[in-house]
Amino acid sequence: MRGAEAVIKALEQEGIRYITGFSGGGLAPLWGPLRQSSIRPFAARNERLGVEIADGYARATGEVGVAMTGTGPGATNCLTAIAGCYADNIPVLLLMGQHPLRNLGQEWQQEVSAGIFDGLCKWRGTFTRVQDIPQVMRRAFTALRSGSPGPVVLEMPQDVLTADADAAMLAYTPVGTPGKAGPSDADVQRAADLLVNASRPVLNAGGGAMSAGAADEVLELAELLSMPVATTIMGKGIFPENHPLSLGGGVYPRSRYASGAALQINRQADVVLAVGNSFRQPNGTDGRPIPDGVSIIHVNADAADLNKTYQVDLPILADAKLALRAIIDAVRARIGDGGGIKPAIVEEIRRCHEKHNAEWMPRFTDPETPTNGYRVIYELRQLIDPDRTIALHDAGGSRGYMVPFWDTTRPRNFVAMGGMAAMGWSVGAAIGTKLGRPDDLVVHLLGDASFGMTGMEIETAARMGLPVLTVVINNGGIGGGMMGMENPAGTPPEMAILGGNFSVVAEGLGAWSERVERPDDIRPAFQRAIRATEQGQPALVEVMIRPLPTPELPDDWSL
Repeated sequence: MRGAEAVIKALEQEGIRYITGFSGGGLAPLWGPLRQSSIRPFAARNERLGVEIADGYARATGEVGVAMTGTGPGATNCLTAIAGCYADNIPVLLLMGQHPLRNLGQEWQQEVSAGIFDGLCKWRGTFTRVQDIPQVMRRAFTALRSGSPGPVVLEMPQDVLTADADAAMLAYTPVGTPGKAGPSDADVQRAADLLVNASRPVLNAGGGAMSAGAADEVLELAELLSMPVATTIMGKGIFPENHPLSLGGGVYPRSRYASGAALQINRQADVVLAVGNSFRQPNGTDGRPIPDGVSIIHVNADAADLNKTYQVDLPILADAKLALRAIIDAVRARIGDGGGIKPAIVEEIRRCHEKHNAEWMPRFTDPETPTNGYRVIYELRQLIDPDRTIALHDAGGSRGYMVPFWDTTRPRNFVAMGGMAAMGWSVGAAIGTKLGRPDDLVVHLLGDASFGMTGMEIETAARMGLPVLTVVINNGGIGGGMMGMENPAGTPPEMAILGGNFSVVAEGLGAWSERVERPDDIRPAFQRAIRATEQGQPALVEVMIRPLPTPELPDDWSL
């Protein structure tokens, strides 16, 4: 057996179904085994987008996404995408083609070491001998699936892939899903004591709770102790946002895009259980100090996130699902048949949501032309089934327009990114999401500047039969820069104003497309676009908007 065949067989045994990327140097030995494999490879338009398709697939399914790239510029193109996976703890495996070992260090054309990914991945390995391929693949999948997830990069020198070894030596046994680390009993008992004795406990859930599959436990504990639940951007959807205890976004003590309910309830909290969030600034927290008299219990599978931003009262290094299950059992042992949802808390949360929505309704229904990004989201929300729709945001304004005002009812029905926030990420990620969740409507929102970076990937969606709905909000440039152009110290117009008719571009790439200039035309255009996706064609709706700031939190919001 050749090394390349051993790599593909190992991927098959680990349950990999797709590989995305771009053909490049060092990858040729894989083509023969791939043509005989059950794994479906397909080309993106750029190596970065190949990784971001795998990234979206992993976020939407909870499975490992796999991408490939050649060496040299192909590898360097992947840096941004791998950095995004690393920042958000996403399990993506990047297979990197490489020159033969004998030629490394001689400055051959397009020679780039996989060491460029150091500091941006959870683990990096190199095939140095053909007989070591099974061992390296085992280590890769163990890293991808254990503890706090993250990307892995495997460097594959061409001469190792073409080398032969006895088939028995290259036999592979899949690692599956390694065991997760549970909490200590002492930590569980102390956490239960704090929660049971609290007068206003609050539960915050982040991406770690999502990756651990802890939705049932979050719901059970919240209802047991009548704990209001707020999520991070990465955790959005882990708790149904139509639940009476949902605060929406806005974890403790205060974070960007917080709902009115989160602003109100957080001020009253005396114990906060933070599960699977990292308190990353500025989106996870604005860094303000924890008030006296408030106890923080922080559960995370990554020791580096504990006591990072805040020194907490009880750090628990454990898998979110296992920790929550243990805490639930300990709480039940203390309260017996007591507990349950308290009507007074539910009513307070309801009134907060009602007031907050009323404050924003003038912007949601603003008749002005050009319209604003908030109205675009509002109109789309009226048409979709939240249980069967997966939404993605992009960087900048699109995140601010969508994240606070899109209600998500199921885990992984909102595919978010946050730690790196690369412009144009949602184009590839939406394709990967549709690949993994073909029965759902997949819609993503991005600005014209972001689309200009990655929009050619619409052709990939059309070519591969992945009918994604793309919504481009076009304000004619880079929104933040355009709003500051009149300031002598602001962005020069030459760096802020852009052009383009992207509905025309999308039509040329094989998508159904339409450009909307009046707000009353937004909803009918979305209806036509959704019908196009139901008939198997990618669709793009370009809505002309005016630059508008994303939400800024008031310091004095209250009922």
